[in-house]
Parts: sequence; structure tokens; C-alpha cells
Amino acid sequence: MAPASDKVLYLRQLLAERFKEASLPSQEIYATGLPVLDEIGIPRGALTELIPSVPRSSGGPLLFYAVLHAVLQKGERAVLIDGKNSFAPSGISSTHLNRLLWVRCHRAWEAIKAADLAIRDGNIPLVIILLSTNSPGELRKIPAPSWHRLQLLAEKSAVTVLAFTPQAQVGCARLRISVDGDFPLKKLHLARTNLLPSLHLHVARRRLGQERSTDEAIRRAACA
Repeated sequence: MAPASDKVLYLRQLLAERFKEASLPSQEIYATGLPVLDEIGIPRGALTELIPSVPRSSGGPLLFYAVLHAVLQKGERAVLIDGKNSFAPSGISSTHLNRLLWVRCHRAWEAIKAADLAIRDGNIPLVIILLSTNSPGELRKIPAPSWHRLQLLAEKSAVTVLAFTPQAQVGCARLRISVDGDFPLKKLHLARTNLLPSLHLHVARRRLGQERSTDEAIRRAACA
């Protein structure tokens, strides 16, 4: 019987052969139909993390609903992995919801397992992992290799993955976007579409292929 160390080396070799890390062409962009994101460019076949600039900011949920609405409205299909069963489909028509596969979870680890299956399947081009309402403590228990696995599966299946988290969590994310916005009380009665111009996105990190990640001091005002 081979020593344990030899088995680990052999397993690493098999993984390297099967899940070769390919360089993602810069022109491979997933069009969400939402100008504020499409101006930045969401990489296809990769994992993008979206985080609030400050804890409990309203910008993240607003961007989440705007993305989902834009994608479904333009006829795309999507998978929503709901990490805390917190998604409320109000404001999205039943016709558009017919193009959404909603996976309702109650714990972060359930969401990671569901995302693994959805991305591996590869039949639906967009997978959204909603973990915004899961506690940071719960998310910290997700092993880093689990996120790396999702990234590798996304590259292999050419599925675009958007992970909404309450803080920076996904170390292997190809793109990390910080979401900010100005939402005074006098604006809270407005519809979501009327609040979009108040969103501001900051590209905190962009990594393509095997290039080293770089911080970008780019702030883009949202355009609805």
C-alpha cells in the first residue's frame, strides 16, 4: 500500500490534469443587461464576489434585485442559490420567474453544495449565490478549497457565478466589487428602479487567468 504522502501527490496530479487552470480571455464577458455592471465587465466562466462597502448597506440587496430582474427580463435563465431562504420574489413577474430555478437553503454549507451541483451541470449560464443574510461567522466556516472548487467548475462549464456576501469572503474570486450608495430616508419610498442611480460600484480587485490580482481605484457612478 502506497504511503499517505504518495497518495496526496497522486491526487494532486490527477486534479491538476483534470482541472487545468486556463487563462480567461478578457473579451469573454457576461452581459447582465444592467449598465452599471456591464460597464465594469463580469467575466464569463468565473466567480465574481459582490460585497457591501459598509455592513448592512442597502446597496447590495438593491443591486441583487436589479441584476436578477435585468437578466430574466432579457430572456436569460438563471439559478438562484438562496443561502438563508430570504429571497422575496415581489416585483418580478411570473413570466420572468419561470426562467428562474430558486434553490432555497437555510445554511451556508447547503448553498455551497447546491452551487456545486448547479455549476457542474452547466445547462444554465448564470448561477447567483445569495449569502448576504448569512452570518459572517457561518461563512468563515466555509473552507477555502470549496470556493476554489466552484471557481474551477465555473471555468470548466463556462458558467458565470455571482456571489453576494456580507463581507470579503471568496479569496479566489476573479472579480470583487464593493457596492455603495446614497439612500437617505426621503428616497426610501421610491421604487427599486428609481434608486439605481444612487448606486456606486468600486472594483476592489480584478484577476484574470493566472495573473496576479491588482487593486483598482476605480469608482463608477451607476447608470440606470
